Amino acid sequence: MKSWPLEAVETEMRRLKALQYLASVPGYEAAAHVLTMNSRRIGVPTTSDQMAGCLAWLAEMELVVLRTYHNEPIAKLTPAGRDVACGNKVVPGVLRPDP
Repeated sequence: MKSWPLEAVETEMRRLKALQYLASVPGYEAAAHVLTMNSRRIGVPTTSDQMAGCLAWLAEMELVVLRTYHNEPIAKLTPAGRDVACGNKVVPGVLRPDP
């Protein structure tokens, strides 16, 4: 059995929880600071820089689309991102949701 470093688990969890949060809000979009606060609220330690990196990675994987409003990233969930958030699609680098 492979062991994961804690930092890798937190990174993959942060990505999943960002996608799940976006899937749960009207319009499927939220600002980076809202996603950061949500991650902290659910127990995933997250800095602003970590969330920025998370969102950039998710955008690169085409799971979110990013735009900027007043110098803050706004993430919008894509259909592929919704599939990952619901567990219908697996993307390496994103923790799978519980069954």
